[in-house]
Amino acid sequence: MSREIEDLIEAGLAVIDDAIQEHGPSHVFGCFSGGHDSLCATHLASRHPAFSGAFHANTGIGIEQTRAFVRETCREHNWRLVEHKPEHHSYEEMVLDMGFPSGPKSHNRMLFYLKQRAMNRLVREHKTHWKDRIGLVTGIRKGESNRRMNAAMSVPTTRNGAKLWINPILEWTADDCGRYIEYSGLRRNEVVDLLHRSGECLCGAFANHREIEEIDMWFPEAAKQIHDLEKRCRDKGLVDCKWAYPSQAPGKTWDEIDPEEVDPHFCMDCVGRHEP
Repeated sequence: MSREIEDLIEAGLAVIDDAIQEHGPSHVFGCFSGGHDSLCATHLASRHPAFSGAFHANTGIGIEQTRAFVRETCREHNWRLVEHKPEHHSYEEMVLDMGFPSGPKSHNRMLFYLKQRAMNRLVREHKTHWKDRIGLVTGIRKGESNRRMNAAMSVPTTRNGAKLWINPILEWTADDCGRYIEYSGLRRNEVVDLLHRSGECLCGAFANHREIEEIDMWFPEAAKQIHDLEKRCRDKGLVDCKWAYPSQAPGKTWDEIDPEEVDPHFCMDCVGRHEP
């Protein structure tokens, strides 16, 4: 097994190396959501001498144990961690203004304000000159995301402005990730093992209404945050006052974000699990 894992490591590092050789980014960050795919990708990136650290978008509506896992893992491996929260349009503010999100239209808005703006800030803070590129290593895998994957995510490297997206585990299977975690002696995130997702974002736009029952059972503090927001929405008389409706509720007033402005590299786990 060690030879197979070593071959995966060699191939993954070659993807990162090729991206650096072609585009010359000044920094290379692992996008570390707290899920096991992102753990593998970030740890793999840390083996490369160009590795600059890990990046985590703190959405403000997620399971705190996952954020703790990200911070603790970075400390254990001596990785620099850049963690950014939304600067404007927090989840709470958006929900109390327009109700809970449901479906693609509101999901685009959540993604844009809760994650993409945090990533844009990371890029702004680390560019060294106007033509600079910032490498962003993802845990995207074809086997996990086939039906939702577009052309930009089906190749090892793509560039969008200053963002250089690098997908070194694109061809890995879930079993490959499990073997890599064991081989590298990495600690697993208990949230993933219990919920089968990282829980770093619980915006609910693509959630099944039964998921709140699982969150209530395993992570009641995160569920309480959601239930408190539901009550505040009801108190305000908002139509969409329930997290994760079974289907799109009537009365949505979300302003649509232009899909061209929304980067496709986020939220693959959540979107992929709830596609029709």
